[in-house]
Amino acid sequence: MGDPMHGTVAGRAYLEVRNEDHHLLYNCHIEKLGAPKYRLRAKIEPSTRLRRAILLNDVLLVKRIIRNNPHLLQNPDLEDKSNTSLHLAAIHDFVEIAQYLIEAGHEETEICRNTDHDTPLMLAAQHEKVEAGKLLVQCFPRCIPTVNRVGLDALAMASQHLASTSLITVLLNNAEYPASPHIRDQDGNTPLHHASASGSLKALRILLSAGANPLAKNNYDWTPLAYSQTVAAEVYFKNLVAEFERRKIEGAKQGEERERQRAAGVRLVEEHNNGDGMGRPRVSTEDEMIGDALKRHWSPVDRRRPMTPGSATRYEMGLGLSHVRTRSDSDG
Repeated sequence: MGDPMHGTVAGRAYLEVRNEDHHLLYNCHIEKLGAPKYRLRAKIEPSTRLRRAILLNDVLLVKRIIRNNPHLLQNPDLEDKSNTSLHLAAIHDFVEIAQYLIEAGHEETEICRNTDHDTPLMLAAQHEKVEAGKLLVQCFPRCIPTVNRVGLDALAMASQHLASTSLITVLLNNAEYPASPHIRDQDGNTPLHHASASGSLKALRILLSAGANPLAKNNYDWTPLAYSQTVAAEVYFKNLVAEFERRKIEGAKQGEERERQRAAGVRLVEEHNNGDGMGRPRVSTEDEMIGDALKRHWSPVDRRRPMTPGSATRYEMGLGLSHVRTRSDSDG
């Protein structure tokens, strides 16, 4: 341990004690109680220093503290919903620190949750930290379908925030634990409800192409369309759903026609024994046609973000959509 360092700041005496690596062990103010009595006033606990190091994105300091205090790897903060070190790194998108915590065994036994039952992935989606979210999906895909105390999963949270839209595709396309576009929270809201309320038109396209039901109603008998925040968004949503349904009907009709052609081709082979002679590629499947149709729609979000009430966070966790206004004429 190095020698103590004394000094004064703003007329107050202080004492610093550092180890051989010049790492701060103690940082105290000295309060004079009367000659010759003195009292050390403060001591920074390792758990506090670890949280500060994470907030400063100081990877080397985080590694040093955990190496010297391995029991503090998760380090839940009882004053902040018991958020762990990985929760903190995910909230601030500190990917390098998150990677180190994962490699050190932060989630070795189980996926950590805070008092709201939020996982680090949920907080990454909620705070629009896409890179940290992608890392957590890659390392712990089993946490994708996890829901918190109000029934929200990472997909619903990503649908609530415009900047987390790119995380929606990652969650839906995971090979092991794909997120479900049909999941409902405690209020019966689907991810499509949350995307409509947030004004994320791109999220609407992605969810519809994944099979989300645009006519699904929540516990208050509202469809996702009812939560459109502007007339333009409502019109866009209606056109998108109409195109989706039209392509679906066309796909079904073309499927029936292909079946009739296939049946005719089989009879032709039996009669002439020289094949059907068509040699043309079959029409795309129904899902592929619907996906292509959705891709042709451009979204105002792709060019600029609309200044709508849905562009910013308007409610705290656990309130669902209860404080989001609806368009009562949207059912017409």
